[in-house]
Amino acid sequence: MSNYEPSKFTILVVEDHKFSRKALLNMLVQAGYENVLSAKNGEQAIEKLDNNQIDLIVTDINMPLVNGLELIKYVREGRTNTPCVTSIIAVTTLSDTNTIASCMSLEVDAFLVKPITVQNAQDQIKSAVTEPKKLYQQHLYRNVSTTVSLSNESAKETPDKPRIREVSSHIVHIEKLSELQEGMTILDDIFVTTGGCLLKAGTTLNSKLLRRLNELSKIIEVHPFYSRIDEAQLVS
Repeated sequence: MSNYEPSKFTILVVEDHKFSRKALLNMLVQAGYENVLSAKNGEQAIEKLDNNQIDLIVTDINMPLVNGLELIKYVREGRTNTPCVTSIIAVTTLSDTNTIASCMSLEVDAFLVKPITVQNAQDQIKSAVTEPKKLYQQHLYRNVSTTVSLSNESAKETPDKPRIREVSSHIVHIEKLSELQEGMTILDDIFVTTGGCLLKAGTTLNSKLLRRLNELSKIIEVHPFYSRIDEAQLVS
C-alpha cells in the first residue's frame, strides 16, 4: 500500500452519460491518474479491453448494447483479452439491490456509490487495485443474472425456508456482521434493508466477500442467523 502510485495504473471508465463520464475522468486526472481511457458502453469497452492493457475497470451498470453486468461477466469468464482477475469497480446506487447481488457473485473489487465524490473515488480505486488478484467463485459466474433492473421492490423469500445443515459441521449463531469469518457458509439469506437478497444461503464466505459486506454494512438488514464451519476448517 505504501508503494501505491496512481500514475502506474491504466484505468478504463465505462459510462454512457457524457457528463458523468467527463466528470469521473476529470476526478481521476486530478487524483494523479495519467493513463485513463473511456468507453460509452460495454460494447466499446470490450474493444478497448481487447486492444489495451487495462489495470482497472470502473463501469456503470445501466448502459445500452452491453450493460455493466454483462461486461463484468465477460471479463470474469475470460471472454475478453484482459485477464479475468482484472480489478473491477461497479458504479451503482444502494437501492439497486439486484445489481449489487449480481456484482457480489461476480466478485467486483469495490463499489462506487452515486453520487460520486473525489475522496470516495480515490479510496475505492486504491482499494481495488491493491486488493489481491484472486477469484473464488468461478463456478457461480455462469448462473449470474445480467438483467439490469432499477426496481428495489424485491420481495423477501419466506422466512421459514429450510436452512442448510450438515452433520459433520459446526453451526455458529451470528448476531452481527463482524462475527462472520472467511470459510463460513451462511445458512440464511442475507438481505438489504429494502428487502432485496444480497447473498443466498449456501454461499461460502471468502476475504473478498467479507470486504464487500463491510462496505455495504449500512444497507444490510442485521438480524440473528446461522452459519456453518466445516470441521476440516476449524482451528484446533
